[in-house]
Amino acid sequence: MSPASDEAGRDRPATRRTRTADAEVGRATAGTARLGAVTVLLGVLIALLSQFVTGYSLVDETDAVITNVTLLDTHGLITTVFAVVAAGALVFAVFAGSRSAVAVVVAMGIGIVLVFLIVDLPDVGETGFFIAPGVGNIDATGQGSAGLWMELVGGLVVLLGAAALARLDGPRLRAIAPSAPAGRGNSREPGGREQN
Repeated sequence: MSPASDEAGRDRPATRRTRTADAEVGRATAGTARLGAVTVLLGVLIALLSQFVTGYSLVDETDAVITNVTLLDTHGLITTVFAVVAAGALVFAVFAGSRSAVAVVVAMGIGIVLVFLIVDLPDVGETGFFIAPGVGNIDATGQGSAGLWMELVGGLVVLLGAAALARLDGPRLRAIAPSAPAGRGNSREPGGREQN
């Protein structure tokens, strides 16, 4: 056996080990990226639910609850639109490998947080006239309830998950998509070579 062929034989296992290590890193990266995508979807779900549960309780001077108000009543569908656009942009980003779509998801997360800060949060602790059925005008103070804080959490979760995905390139974004069904894609010949 010549020295050249002996060196080639020694390099072969190292190359195989390198390929195996690269494949394991690729799987770990895809798993982490999937976690980021699931995080964004969880944030979208929280933001959507926040619109339909009580966002504020209006209380009188004795802290008796006069009525409950949802965030949908205070600012309409704006947060719902942001959440739905974020989910759609995430799906597009994953299947098209589009980093621009991830930027849209980041923007929607920022939008949800801004609605919380600019529109909803200032009403907490504010006192004003409320027309109560059968009573007339009475002073009512807004107290934040579960929906208000869910909106903030949902927006932050969308924003942080999307920020994690923004670090990925196109191929890594596409790796998040569900795997192709068995029998499709690359298969291996008995000798170990790939065939298309």
